[in-house]
Amino acid sequence: MKTEDFIKLGLSNTESLIYLTLLRVGSMDVGSLVKETGRYKANIYDAAERLCEKGLISKIIENNKRIYQIQSPHNLIEFIQKKKEDLEEQEKLAISLSKQVQLSKKQIHYIETAAVFRGIAGVKHIYADIIENKLDYLVFGSPQESEKIVQEYYWKNLHTKQRAFNIKSRMIFHKSLRHWKKIIPVDIIKLKFLDHDFEPLTETTIYGNKVSFVVWIEKPIVTIIDNGHVAATFRQIFEIMWKQAKK
Repeated sequence: MKTEDFIKLGLSNTESLIYLTLLRVGSMDVGSLVKETGRYKANIYDAAERLCEKGLISKIIENNKRIYQIQSPHNLIEFIQKKKEDLEEQEKLAISLSKQVQLSKKQIHYIETAAVFRGIAGVKHIYADIIENKLDYLVFGSPQESEKIVQEYYWKNLHTKQRAFNIKSRMIFHKSLRHWKKIIPVDIIKLKFLDHDFEPLTETTIYGNKVSFVVWIEKPIVTIIDNGHVAATFRQIFEIMWKQAKK
């Protein structure tokens, strides 16, 4: 057994050291645990008390000293079972709160906002929003770098969800991405291409009242503008480009 094993169970490094020390040596007071572990007295005291609260060790008072000793090994199982029960309760509470927040969100006056994200999480935020609200969307300008930065399995999973909710989209890409016609589901996505010599680094997505801009660098920069007027303007721009693009 190693400290890492007990850390995986949710104990701190100091708690794990104390538990293994007591298992090896037997009952000990705080001073002896400090010498055995090389940790500060305050840290040992706090960690030992936490282990007592978790039911993994117990303490008795002898000559005004706190003596700690291991409890039944079965308490390790009970400790994890208690964590599992707590997690299930937290999950139920999170589900309940999520519904309440969603209801409150609908009742709050809509505020126009802009948000900036850094990294793949920002890209995924866009499509999670689209799927959650079942919004058709328009896209133009994605470069080849996008398929390297976000793996193909993510897009396939997205398209599966998109089909399940019958979410439709139209996309305009640079001619260098014509091979996407072979992998994109044509029943839900319509594709056209532009023959310009330059390949844009920025991808624009229009959905609902929002417009997002993704700068496809190694760690993408994502800007999302929540404004109905801006979204309407970019829809007009998209329609002009759609007429110019080729199948």
